[in-house]
Amino acid sequence: MKLIYIFTIFIALFFTACKAPIYTDGKASQKKQGDALTLGLDREDFEKTADIMVQSMLNDPAFANIKQGQRKVISIGKIINDTPQRIDTDKLISKITIALRKSGKFILTTAVAAGGAKDEMSEAVRELRDNDEFNQNTISKKGTLVAPDYSLSGKIRQDNVKLTNGKIQAEYFFHLTITDLNSGLAYWEDERTIDKTGSNKSVTW
Repeated sequence: MKLIYIFTIFIALFFTACKAPIYTDGKASQKKQGDALTLGLDREDFEKTADIMVQSMLNDPAFANIKQGQRKVISIGKIINDTPQRIDTDKLISKITIALRKSGKFILTTAVAAGGAKDEMSEAVRELRDNDEFNQNTISKKGTLVAPDYSLSGKIRQDNVKLTNGKIQAEYFFHLTITDLNSGLAYWEDERTIDKTGSNKSVTW
């Protein structure tokens, strides 16, 4: 009986330690959003963050009055991953740029971006000028590329905090900024915080 009792306690402790980390909204109220498999970021985190930030952006007075047919051109600036995780920042940015395009207020340029063009074909096709193998009437003319009005840049930061109950809280900060490239002024910026709390055995990847 003693062995059965010890085994039962061991099983209970094991499942308690393996309990899914708690996923909260990162606010002072710490409203629970659900359970997460790890303390790391997942697809749902990127989708929720993108949705909230897009609405914040579109509702901002700087962009709220942009009318259909007067879309502004936006380029992708530097997105910094300041976490120990190998985060594909394109997950967040692509969801944001898709939503901005669908809003009818913005259109994305792939010819200009931090670190080089997202699509190099705009430049590559222009290198075909004076190539006799190509009909020069079909080659893009000089002065046809459209420069961006704004750039979207940001950072994803992670802080790990040890709580008084011995658990670990992974705090993620998503900070995005839209800069007017004509004036260099930040027309919009916002920060979204996500907290995930789990045992000190939980992982963030």
